[in-house]
Amino acid sequence: MRILNYLLPLAAVVSLSAQDITPKIAVFVPDRLIANTVRGRQLFAELEVVKKNLEEKLKAKGEEGARLQAQLQSPSISDAGKEQITKQLRDADYEFKKLQEDSQAEFQKTQQKVFGQFQQEVGPIVDAVAKEQKIQLVLQYQQGLIAYGEEAWMLAFTNEVAKRFDAKAPAGQPAAKPAAAPKPAAKPATPKK
Repeated sequence: MRILNYLLPLAAVVSLSAQDITPKIAVFVPDRLIANTVRGRQLFAELEVVKKNLEEKLKAKGEEGARLQAQLQSPSISDAGKEQITKQLRDADYEFKKLQEDSQAEFQKTQQKVFGQFQQEVGPIVDAVAKEQKIQLVLQYQQGLIAYGEEAWMLAFTNEVAKRFDAKAPAGQPAAKPAAAPKPAAKPATPKK
């Protein structure tokens, strides 16, 4: 009987506690924040510029190799000329592969820098909004992971973060063109009627 006296109040507390816990969840959509904020476009414009420059270098080096390959196919070229062009083609092929590796490393380095800066700037804002709205869990949206979600509810948290993110953007900096922003992922799943 004595044990029962201790267990009944404990069971009542556990029962009440379980009923009072209603988790509050929000969804954060980084692609929307990047595409729809001045600061997001500014941050990711650097990545796009680096990507474009590297692609142009690779294209030029590829065209050089194609030009050498065309010269090698010429019927009027001597054996000595073929040997020289073959050596140039090997060198160009090596340089192209090296440029590809270097370009990939440079792009990844810039990507890490940009994403790190993005996280550093957005993280505290996400934390502050979550605390103000008494949210216990913030999920980061990734395409294909959510089968259903009401779009307005899913974007409400991100929209609030976006307002504050732009408000903290350094003043006097011109906005990057929207076309420079990375293509956002497909919109979150919307309910079907």
